[in-house]
Amino acid sequence: MQFFGKYDTKFGHEFLTQSYLYFGSEDISALEFEKLIKTQKLRKKNIVGTIILYNPFYYPIGYNPKQSLAQQNFNFDDDFCELAIEKEITLFKNSIVNYPNKIVEIKYLFNLNTHNIDTSEKLISLDSDLEILNTNQLTIYAKDLNYQDTNNFTIDGKFVFFAWGNKLNKKEFLYIYDYAQTIYDKTIQMQKKISYIYKQSSKEQFAIENLQFLHPIQTGRFKSNMPLAIKKLFSTNPPLPTQFEDIMNN
Repeated sequence: MQFFGKYDTKFGHEFLTQSYLYFGSEDISALEFEKLIKTQKLRKKNIVGTIILYNPFYYPIGYNPKQSLAQQNFNFDDDFCELAIEKEITLFKNSIVNYPNKIVEIKYLFNLNTHNIDTSEKLISLDSDLEILNTNQLTIYAKDLNYQDTNNFTIDGKFVFFAWGNKLNKKEFLYIYDYAQTIYDKTIQMQKKISYIYKQSSKEQFAIENLQFLHPIQTGRFKSNMPLAIKKLFSTNPPLPTQFEDIMNN
């Protein structure tokens, strides 16, 4: 498996605007990969599904994640580059086996490429942005780079795996929650095959009603069960909703 993406920058922030997992039998270059999704006809042929995460924190192979790309003289030239496989991407590499020579797209609620998006300052700024996203007012983060266009939201492929985690807090960040709800509802309307991982303790209906779709890097007492849940979810084609075992059996 290879991991490809495109970066852009605006207002001093860096964004991973596109990213894809390619399950080729042989490695290819970033230029060769781009040819596989060059047209809508090719996207329809080659992309089998989409994973939706909260936000990215990935870097091109050879770059230091402890520094911004701009500090490393990265050329934001709208070209694809190959990204390092780590964190949840490693889990996907070990678990997604049903799509040889096909592509899985990764989308994010927020394209901001940062490891600390869940600080209060960033969440407040994101929530404020989303309140005015569909107006002419200037946002803190670039509208066209950081946010999904919910008015024209599209998904390629037959399945969608929601894995944005449990960061959503309707009472504290209403606009972030409503934004995520819109994306979920649009996906349902497109009649895609929906999957997610939900806690055994809180039940599937709670997960749906509260948009609590577990992230692949699960922390806590039962974190070792997450790789098993990911493998089970992707053991069928298309993947199906899967229970995360977080109750100690006697």
